[in-house]
Amino acid sequence: MKHIYLDYAATTPVNKAVATACAHCHGIKFFNPASTHACGRGAAKDVEDARRKCAEAIGAVPREIIFTSGGTESVNQAMLKTELPHGKKQIIVSGLEHDSVSACAQKLAEGGYDVRYLMPNGDGMITPEALRSVITENTGLVCVMTVNNIVGTVQPVKELCEIAHNVGALFFTDAVQAVNSVDLNVQYSGVDLLAASGHKFYAPKGVGFLYVRSGIKTSPLIIGGEQEFGLRAGTVNVPDAVAMGEAVRLAVERREEYLRHVKEVSEEFLRHVRYGNVIAENAPRTGEIVSLRFDGINGGRLAVALSCDGVCCSVGSACSAGSATPPAALVNMGIEHPDCAVRFSFGRYTSKTQAVRAARILNRAAKRLSQ
Repeated sequence: MKHIYLDYAATTPVNKAVATACAHCHGIKFFNPASTHACGRGAAKDVEDARRKCAEAIGAVPREIIFTSGGTESVNQAMLKTELPHGKKQIIVSGLEHDSVSACAQKLAEGGYDVRYLMPNGDGMITPEALRSVITENTGLVCVMTVNNIVGTVQPVKELCEIAHNVGALFFTDAVQAVNSVDLNVQYSGVDLLAASGHKFYAPKGVGFLYVRSGIKTSPLIIGGEQEFGLRAGTVNVPDAVAMGEAVRLAVERREEYLRHVKEVSEEFLRHVRYGNVIAENAPRTGEIVSLRFDGINGGRLAVALSCDGVCCSVGSACSAGSATPPAALVNMGIEHPDCAVRFSFGRYTSKTQAVRAARILNRAAKRLSQ
């Protein structure tokens, strides 16, 4: 059986050009960038070229980019190791966040921080008005993701960041789901910290980066060496850093084409679907992600049935796979029967033919399970 992969929000295949760059570093330019000999210096140059590409992709300068093992580490570094302004101890976290952000918030609460949760509206949005209603002069950090990984809503990050800065707070955004589809220029948005993960934009798994605006104080999460400006000990993963740099360059270069493509295939999918209601249909959303609620049908059962029929999709983030509870974002949005939702996510290699075939398979599966 040839599978139709509609789970690009969980992970993406490595772009061929990106894989070639990665393999070259593994096999030919395998050197340690911390070595002082000529080969090591060559590897260090490759790392800095990759850092420059990541910085240029978001309007930053290279010194503001820290290479990490991925989104989860970037989130942990940003939330647990950043010094908040004036010793403030209040943190606002949106109810849309990935489990890594929620877990860090819980750890901070256990350590004495005053953590406030800001719930989204029914369309999956954190509005400026909602943030203004809870933020105070004691707020030191506001955490709102750029693109929600369950329903695809694009948050008004620039406006939210301005509100945070008005009370002297820092603003952190988890942009892991956003690199392919959103202009992340940090000079425009004003964000202070931004997390990204390579495997969401056609780079390998196990590599990511954290943007830390110049002047913000953060301490290392991993100690034992002076790599990454003293902020992350350990030999730099040169092949994957190089691969990620090339992948993020391509993501920015091809963004308009990419957005047109995923919009076309997702709309084609929805044109042929006969069951389910689109969640957050009226909100600003990226075309990559479509979550449907199927009244009376358990989402987990439907996803399994679709997998058996050759369609790969999910009921939430891959990091929460196996959980008996529905995605927190859906619960916090006030969605009725959130356990009846299934997420379909589209990517660069999804064809219209696949989208139509998947919709027809979905129709048959939903009809069968609803009887």
